[in-house]
Amino acid sequence: MRFRLSMDKFKAYNVQFSGLNEGEHDFKFQIDQSFFDLFEFNQDFNQPSIQVKLTLVKKSTFMELHFWHQGTVLLECDVTNDEYTEDVEGGMDVIVKFGNEFDDSDDEVMILPYGEHSINIAQLIYESILLSIPNKRVKPNLSEEELDLLDQFSPFDKEENSDNDDSDPRWDELKKILNKN
Repeated sequence: MRFRLSMDKFKAYNVQFSGLNEGEHDFKFQIDQSFFDLFEFNQDFNQPSIQVKLTLVKKSTFMELHFWHQGTVLLECDVTNDEYTEDVEGGMDVIVKFGNEFDDSDDEVMILPYGEHSINIAQLIYESILLSIPNKRVKPNLSEEELDLLDQFSPFDKEENSDNDDSDPRWDELKKILNKN
């Protein structure tokens, strides 16, 4: 569940929708480290440079928010511990309806209280970007030396398993039990 952002430090991410005509409206945001510093969370990436585009589609009784972001972050390689630049991109769609009280417990539908004139999208941008950062972080183009080290310390012995790639003593015992029936 998201938390409602109402602090002044997030006011740059308030999108005013009252007064807008029905239809599509585009907004752009440049996201860098200062954006992530607003959140009290230890991030495991550096130097974000991300362009966010929001298309707000205003309808008579609800709104559609279509987010798209693209940019780069600096990550640490899981294999070599070297820093490298990773391209990130992604999107998120949210329907905004109106009701008696704020509710963001559904990832796809947000309820704003009647009478609201703007929506703060900082948390939505934050979540969308975090979801686009890979869990497995391996820099592209590992050197021959790094690849040799990976092979050397691999838990699988290539020569031992070359005759029977499916062979694993744990599974072999299970197969024996299953074949008895």
